[in-house]
Amino acid sequence: MKSFFLLMGIFLTLAQPVMAIVNPLAVPNNRVGVHILDSAEIESAVKLVNSNGGDWGYVTIVLRSNDLDREKWTTFFTNARRWHVIPIVRLATYPDGGTWVKPDALDLVDFANFLSDMPWPVKNRYVVMFNEVNHAAEWGEEVNPLEYATLLLDAQRIFKARSDDFFLISAGLDMSSSQTNQSWDALNFYRRISFQQPKWYTAIDGIAVHAYPNPAFSSPPHSKTRYGISSYTYEQKLLQSLGYTPKPIFITETGWPHEQPFFTTAFTQIWQDPQIVAITPFLLSAGAGDFARFSLLTPSQSPKQTYREIYDLSKKAGSPLLADVQITSTTAFSSGPLQSGATSVWRQKITSFWQRITGTRKITVGQTGFTVEIAQTEVARQRGLSGRSKLGEGQGMLFNFDQPDRHSFWMKDMQFGLDFVWIRGGKVVEITTQVPPPSQTNNQPQIVTPSVKVDQVLEITAGSTERYGLQVGDVVQK
Repeated sequence: MKSFFLLMGIFLTLAQPVMAIVNPLAVPNNRVGVHILDSAEIESAVKLVNSNGGDWGYVTIVLRSNDLDREKWTTFFTNARRWHVIPIVRLATYPDGGTWVKPDALDLVDFANFLSDMPWPVKNRYVVMFNEVNHAAEWGEEVNPLEYATLLLDAQRIFKARSDDFFLISAGLDMSSSQTNQSWDALNFYRRISFQQPKWYTAIDGIAVHAYPNPAFSSPPHSKTRYGISSYTYEQKLLQSLGYTPKPIFITETGWPHEQPFFTTAFTQIWQDPQIVAITPFLLSAGAGDFARFSLLTPSQSPKQTYREIYDLSKKAGSPLLADVQITSTTAFSSGPLQSGATSVWRQKITSFWQRITGTRKITVGQTGFTVEIAQTEVARQRGLSGRSKLGEGQGMLFNFDQPDRHSFWMKDMQFGLDFVWIRGGKVVEITTQVPPPSQTNNQPQIVTPSVKVDQVLEITAGSTERYGLQVGDVVQK
């Protein structure tokens, strides 16, 4: 079974209200940031966002699914910590013609695995779930609120299974968009997504908004229409009318393509809502590209009027809770000297290595012996029992986890039913029986999650639990 977390299988948790580890509004916070196009621009960005008394400003940057370069992004995150910059990472796929390819759960798995290995500088790992999904061009040639809601719920399970520090943010919508075949009015998009899947809001920790001075990027900052730079207030009011409580706001895009003063008024008089965490104008440097008119720097990297306004703003010295940085190694063993407690660590590694070689193990549950395949590695967990036609008598698959949690399993690609024996500390703590394959559930794979945290899961053929008389409280022995 691809018994596991979405699509290829990943650790899942049930959809539930998401609680951020750290409330970014509860600590001193420098709201000033900037949007950058390239990871190497972070050094230039820090000079702007941390100027004039500032510290720990923000940068918004796009991470594409075809740009998961470990060395490049490790350098970016390391520099972010070194220079006191908080990253806001917006996920993206890649363009196909004039349309961005629609993301799916496999993309989420790749993003979550990749970003889990990065040395984030602060405790909160801010991740924006794609961009302006009320445009068909941003979502595989169609606008589909239900699909986006489903993706958010999948993202909650996938990212939070890897770390509770992930702070998930919904996509900023285009508030100037009208209702057509190729775009939706943003407020109508919120209404539809809330009607079709009300739980979408529980999957996110914050809301991204795009606060451009529309129409035509020319409205004065004091404009109170729903198309101006305070458009997020209309989004807030609508969401509250739908029964949702306010969440932190991230203005991840805004911009002014003119030479007249703008940002001084915007920052000091308009963007004063206490729910606003960060404001990252688009764009630090566009070179001679399509976005050149919004660029804060000229192609020769000289400051424009807009840059000087942001630079001169009086800023706060932010004091975010820093992350405990640990970069995951891609090698099985370390060449360094053994540290305190290393003996047990090495014993675990050697044991794990031997299990991968032999592939099977004998265990006893209560009075019944099983020959089990071990799913201890990421690859083994992803593969699970998917695609198999059956298990032999007395056979099963044992999933080992480093940390106890409510690990969920997905019946995708399963060809037979399963019983799940949930284990914690060498004892059966719960049993789920007769979980059917997709062929018996209208091709909708079921998701199974224990009600308690477990560190091992035994999968056996449906009906085996009753046949062998397995019970909660049975001792599991190797």
